[in-house]
Amino acid sequence: MAFYCCNEHWEAIRHIHQEQASEEGPTQCQINQQVHSDILFADFMSGMSVPFAWAPERVKDAWYTLEGATWESEYQEEVQRAFGADLPASVVVRAASNQLSMPMTILWALEHLNEGDAWTIKETLTIHIIGAYEAEVSAGQVFEEILHRLPRVKTLKLVLCGPQLPHLMKPWSSEVMTMDTCSDCKNKSRARLHEHSRELYHELGARSTFENPDLAVAFNSGLSEESAGTWPDTIKFLVKRKIPSIFTAYNRHEAEADAKILTRCGAQLVSTLGPRKNPWGSLLAKPEPCKVYGFYSVNGWVAGAFR
Repeated sequence: MAFYCCNEHWEAIRHIHQEQASEEGPTQCQINQQVHSDILFADFMSGMSVPFAWAPERVKDAWYTLEGATWESEYQEEVQRAFGADLPASVVVRAASNQLSMPMTILWALEHLNEGDAWTIKETLTIHIIGAYEAEVSAGQVFEEILHRLPRVKTLKLVLCGPQLPHLMKPWSSEVMTMDTCSDCKNKSRARLHEHSRELYHELGARSTFENPDLAVAFNSGLSEESAGTWPDTIKFLVKRKIPSIFTAYNRHEAEADAKILTRCGAQLVSTLGPRKNPWGSLLAKPEPCKVYGFYSVNGWVAGAFR
């Protein structure tokens, strides 16, 4: 939809609305139409007790590079098989991408921050999620997609670290939990382990038992927000320990501001990995609340990655 007070004003901005491509690719008009379809789908699914989350149950026979892959090439046919013709596949892919963006961003980062593919055949792959909150907890099952794309990995261990976690998890437990998996993973004795820590990440790292993960990730970290005063110590710890890391943001403005903080704290950012649009950011675009035009999305941008 577009609102304007008179034809003269509409003519002044019509080209921006209908013709000028946005950073997301389509025009503002086209994205507005997608947003309308997404709202209808969300309303249709509103009877669910938890937010819509989906990941295919198939398990790949080997690791396949994500270079050149897209949401459509990877999931369009999967969605059609899972949901049939009753629902438009493009709408379901956009909805599913909102949470699948987490495991797919992790895989993309691992591929680009490692030389060779030794990481794809590890017995145990360990991922630390820094600043974890509601999205990472409520959609934990989508991380199984990492196992499904890395068939030679036996165990996926996720450590969710964030001081807000106790407010979301009651009763609180810091014990390692074995999560439920699909029948294929069970039959092959593959496991997804979750561990939770309410400490700040650099405090967790001060423990004598701490071991570097294969990747540390901070989703939509908000580094540049006024309340983000504890992040510098965590970034410096990541840099000192040489932990491969990636930070995402909602939009270009946040990503560029966050990248400056990462650099200021000593991170040597890989130039090709940010700040840039995240190829595995959510496709579920949301209108920018304080701008005339523009959109943001979950993990829509990569602020930076380093090792």
